[in-house]
Amino acid sequence: MRKAILISMMIALLAPIFVHAKTVTLEGIFTSLPDAGFEKNVFIHPLMQGNGKAEINGEGYLTGAMSADDKLLLESYFFWEEGSLSKADCLSFPAQQTTQIEEIAASNGDDAAQIASSYVNASAYLDKKNAEALFPLPKYKTRQVLCISSEGKHFPQTSASIFFYNAQVGVIPMLKQ
Repeated sequence: MRKAILISMMIALLAPIFVHAKTVTLEGIFTSLPDAGFEKNVFIHPLMQGNGKAEINGEGYLTGAMSADDKLLLESYFFWEEGSLSKADCLSFPAQQTTQIEEIAASNGDDAAQIASSYVNASAYLDKKNAEALFPLPKYKTRQVLCISSEGKHFPQTSASIFFYNAQVGVIPMLKQ
């Protein structure tokens, strides 16, 4: 009886570790597929409270987890079926590098360090500046995205279960290294 209780306790304690080991996480190095037509290398640092940092082809960016509403907006922007990203883990990045965001904020007399301190602050600031522009751009013309299917399924119009998107090159199939 005592052995059964100990075994049950060990299984309960170790189960999350085994489940986590099977899940692809949004940390690490991602590279474009060889036949993607465009080379992209993305290094994602661990997120802390929904904010993080990434390097895209060696340049520093702020990143944050995408909400369900942002995923729906992206699906609509891509003309994908609603729910295509519902079981995906996605990160969003401003199109501008962190240093560029600091320069924009400083040139406007704003607190550059505070604005560039987190993805939430930077994206809210850039969204505000975009809304004030003479010709505002759609949200996903000013963002980059990395998504991983939690089910391992391929996304629409891709040949992979991981993709990177930005307005300059579109959707790029990726691999996790």
